[in-house]
Amino acid sequence: MIHQYELNFSVMYSGKVSSSQSTVIPASSLEEVNEKLLSEVKRRLGDCSIEVNSKSLYVSEDSRYTIE
Repeated sequence: MIHQYELNFSVMYSGKVSSSQSTVIPASSLEEVNEKLLSEVKRRLGDCSIEVNSKSLYVSEDSRYTIE
C-alpha cells in the first residue's frame, strides 16, 4: 500500500547546510522514502548528505501522524 510521507530535512553540501525544507513523498515504506529523497537530492546537487529533522505520515492537509 502506498502512503504519503512528509519529511522536513536539511541538505549538507560543499561545507554548507541548507535551511529546513519540506516535501511529501509517496512510498510503501520509510526506507523507500529515504531512498527516493536521497536519490532526488543527489541528482540535483551531486555529492551531499541529508539530515531528516522530522517524519510524518501525511493523511490530509489537516491530519498528520509524527513518526519517531
